[in-house]
Amino acid sequence: MGLDFTVSLRRFRFAVLLLIVYVLVYIGNGPDDVTFSKPSHWYEGRTAFTLKHHNDWIIHLLDKIRDELEMRILNATDMKIILVWIPMFDMNLPHEINAKKCGNCKITYDRGKIDDERTGAVVFHFDGIIDDDLPPTRNLSQLYIYWVLESTATLRINRRNSLEFEDNFNFNATMTYRRDSDFYQSYEHHKYGVTRIMEENTLTLEELLAMKTKLSVAIVSNCGSTAGARTRMRLLKTIIRLGFKLDGFGACFWGGGKFANGKSRHEPKFYAEVRKYKFYFSFENSYHCKDYITEKFFNNALRSFTVPVVWGATREDYEAVAPPGSFIFVEDFDSMKALADYLNYLDKNDTAYLEYLKWVTIKPRDMPNYGRARDWCSICRALHGINIDDIYSPKYNKTNPIRPLFTDGVATRTVEHLKDWYYGEDNRECFSKY
Repeated sequence: MGLDFTVSLRRFRFAVLLLIVYVLVYIGNGPDDVTFSKPSHWYEGRTAFTLKHHNDWIIHLLDKIRDELEMRILNATDMKIILVWIPMFDMNLPHEINAKKCGNCKITYDRGKIDDERTGAVVFHFDGIIDDDLPPTRNLSQLYIYWVLESTATLRINRRNSLEFEDNFNFNATMTYRRDSDFYQSYEHHKYGVTRIMEENTLTLEELLAMKTKLSVAIVSNCGSTAGARTRMRLLKTIIRLGFKLDGFGACFWGGGKFANGKSRHEPKFYAEVRKYKFYFSFENSYHCKDYITEKFFNNALRSFTVPVVWGATREDYEAVAPPGSFIFVEDFDSMKALADYLNYLDKNDTAYLEYLKWVTIKPRDMPNYGRARDWCSICRALHGINIDDIYSPKYNKTNPIRPLFTDGVATRTVEHLKDWYYGEDNRECFSKY
């Protein structure tokens, strides 16, 4: 009798614990609405003008040097090897380099190529950098590149990476999602980026609107591994609790099922399903981490011609990479109730809604970062002395650049203080418990 009672009590306690977890995670215990406090650098309308001015300058410069750039790439025929010494999470993923755009280069995971005279760059993904797994000797003619796509908050807080060892290793260059990286690696799809979407689109705004049969969707599987992820779920649960029609999928939505019958982002049916929605909630797992804007925005939303409702990066960061007028910034609203009211208004007003899709009609050269080579392509260019992609960095000094746009051979590069750059130059809010 005593044993049966003890077992029953334990089962009861376990059931109560499960109920509490369910309430906290899936129903929420916060207020009926969430209000926003504006950060100290709150947008005041200056960013759009500054970006347009800089983009106009870039287009003018590209037109001016077009012939020399084409000639340099045409003559970049000597084979250069990019050695990935530490791959991304031990995955030897294939990477293609278009010689007509980037020059002649090959990417390899063969560590035996470290002593090959053609090897010009050695890439180290952050998660495997340890003292006893580095090249035995360092060839100073090779660029050692630090590679990371995790947000600074995730790297510093969750992974507890101090970057002390990496700082002392003296990397030559960085490859991250930050626009001020030596080699920029956006989360935008390398083949189906916004520019290509615009060039290949044949649908009119009215035809796109006719495809919209559902209101809004969010696909989230990281519910609480970071402070930003927890806030993301709190915001989404709040707008659902306010009565807004949001379809939730992924591990963070109880009973949501599999989106598009489980189709991945590599399959056309995934985008066809997203396209049925008017709004896609592109909420990141980090808050105001500089330039941290992932595939939720570029691929899930824009590629599907669905208006992204964004939270995570600053407005300035979104405007620096997004098609003009293409997104709805959550922090523009005083509360989630105000956001829900505005989205419901757009749902009933086709003319106002289509303003957010007009970007599909503009010229690709009017897009931010038009013409910028990224990641492996920009590394290949640099190995051939083509440094033109420097001009896209927000830190580029037009009057006194660090290196010429074109050099004979690889230009000198140095990351003097990796920790100060990656952590110290990020926004304070990125490391807060927002």
